Amino acid sequence: MSLMTSYWRGWSEIQLASYQQDQGSSNHCAKFAAASVLNMLYGSSLSGEELVTWLESRPLKGTGQYTIWGNQNGSLVFQTANLIRKLAALNGQRPHVRCGFGTFSDLQAGLSDGIHATLVSVTYFQGKEPVIARGTNTRSSLGSSPLVGGHIMILAAYDSAHLNAAGGKTPWGFLSSWASTENIYWMTERDFHRSWGLLSYYNIITVRK
Repeated sequence: MSLMTSYWRGWSEIQLASYQQDQGSSNHCAKFAAASVLNMLYGSSLSGEELVTWLESRPLKGTGQYTIWGNQNGSLVFQTANLIRKLAALNGQRPHVRCGFGTFSDLQAGLSDGIHATLVSVTYFQGKEPVIARGTNTRSSLGSSPLVGGHIMILAAYDSAHLNAAGGKTPWGFLSSWASTENIYWMTERDFHRSWGLLSYYNIITVRK
């Protein structure tokens, strides 16, 4: 389908980027994405570190319900949805959180209605990692994967006019839990299409107040 250029709630790139949190060298992208999406919807100032600390206090550290295996590893899509619900409950928020299999129409709706926010998963094999680059950079901010890797991000923009420094089209924009507070992270059509929801039963989470 042909998507219209749209930024979530019409916000600027720097306004969107201000909600990004930094997971550092950890595998906690889902925990920090959970905090960011709630902050975007509620105007709160939650941190992914709250979920990291809470899970560390549990005997099995979130295994099964919240993480793949132990708190040092990442989270599948349904587990990320559980993390959002838990962080919200810990802070008196009651969002509607749904995970499922989304389409490109669903992504467009998430950008244009201003009511809900959308999280997506990208999955990839070692040596086939997609390029997810900050701003107009051409170098990916995504590290190499041990056999199979995945990453959870918040859909922030689709901009058909967005180009990287080499003149390549990078229309898909995301909030990612890396260091930038001035730029969001961008992907090409090809890289997003081939990695979105690969090997995943669910590929989308929608969150609204």
